[in-house]
Amino acid sequence: MSTPETAEHGTYPPQALHDCAFLADGERGALVGPRGEITWLCAPRWHSGAVFSTLIGGTGLYAVTPTGRFVPGGHYEEGSLIWRSRWVTGDGIVESRKALGFPGEPGRLILLRRVRATEGPAQVRVVLHPVADYGTQSLRDARRDDDGVWTARAGDLHLRRSGGGDASLSEVSSKGGQLTLDPASGAGQWHDLALELSEFPLWDAPSRSRPRRGPAPNAPGRTPYPRWTTRSPLATHGRRTPCCAA
Repeated sequence: MSTPETAEHGTYPPQALHDCAFLADGERGALVGPRGEITWLCAPRWHSGAVFSTLIGGTGLYAVTPTGRFVPGGHYEEGSLIWRSRWVTGDGIVESRKALGFPGEPGRLILLRRVRATEGPAQVRVVLHPVADYGTQSLRDARRDDDGVWTARAGDLHLRRSGGGDASLSEVSSKGGQLTLDPASGAGQWHDLALELSEFPLWDAPSRSRPRRGPAPNAPGRTPYPRWTTRSPLATHGRRTPCCAA
């Protein structure tokens, strides 16, 4: 079997820090680049080894990026640490909401994404190549269940990826395996993706996702996106604001 080079060495080179957005849940933080890649994340805690480290030219990647040419942009949703990437493509506009589930658990993180075709159809590529402890611990023991949910190990971490459809596993040179998928959405449709990293086994049920069509996620009466509503790291004087809410 061929062993392609890791995507982070070509498509996702290091980014300037001022081009990245910051996500946090009170227990750890993540940096997001303009191509939808997690450029830096230590797990399970702030002081743990990095799982994704392209910010400094390292290995490890989790990216959701439009295929083809695009112009990147984005903004924070008001009063929150939900980052909304916005890409103008040749076919329309694609948006991706992303946040860490808040409040965070000390030994477990949940990274949530919603990828939506705002105008026109959307085709994105999802690449997940976790390499724990600063690139020294590759993906191993990867398994897929009947619902398309993948579980694996990376160093001492337990991993689970769900949503967006079926992913495929491939070996990537000496850096272990990576998961890829290419979900497509028609105008107004979206996919919800969840990545969990934990220092203990993940026994509870993962999130489920399939393409959906309908009002925008913030429309009244619709709450399909997981909610973590509590005090935001941005909040002051006891004000309670949603950090990750539909």
